[in-house]
Amino acid sequence: MTLLTPVSCLLWDIDGTLIDTTSLIVEALDHVYNLFYRRTLPPDAIRALIGTPLKSQIRVFGEPERFGTSEEAVFTEFIGFYEANRHRERILEEMTELVREGRRRGIPTGLVTSKNREELANTLPRLNIADAVQVAVTADDVPFPKPAPDGILAALTALGISAEQQAYAVYVGDTLHDMQAARQAGVQPAGVGWGAAGLSLLQSCRPALLCATPGELRAALLP
Repeated sequence: MTLLTPVSCLLWDIDGTLIDTTSLIVEALDHVYNLFYRRTLPPDAIRALIGTPLKSQIRVFGEPERFGTSEEAVFTEFIGFYEANRHRERILEEMTELVREGRRRGIPTGLVTSKNREELANTLPRLNIADAVQVAVTADDVPFPKPAPDGILAALTALGISAEQQAYAVYVGDTLHDMQAARQAGVQPAGVGWGAAGLSLLQSCRPALLCATPGELRAALLP
């Protein structure tokens, strides 16, 4: 695929795209899997779950109630572990500046994330992009989160993107789930190679744009 320009709308994933959280998410999931289910998955298998909602991630072994716990208990433990180790997050300043720059240029801008509302409320202030974001769609806001297209479609509607403009909209993400959601939503998938999936896996999706560095992404989106 080839990127269609000028870009009509920029939608952004968060984890692995704007902020380096991959290893922390893997460790937090491994923690709750061992604590509540007395089992876990190999790190690469956990990594492949990134980009899907926590609601799905905690059900890889079945419903929590089968193990004598609840969704609420697992959520609370996961978020508590993550927040206790939030110093290990690495904000990708070149990327957050790119979000702000796109908005300064008048491009409609939104976030579409697999985080739930509580997770987003914790993370968004640390990104320092709230003033540049016109809409944020979480996994709690749509019936079917990523890899379904519902979140992206909801963001496009909120931003007033017309059917004619939709083909020129871009969703930037780091996982196969992001690329699938973008394609199903009829927007242009832009893959970034520094997140959970990596360049080689993203290449298999044939995104409209695939970048190894934030500089490459900037040059393509905001020349």
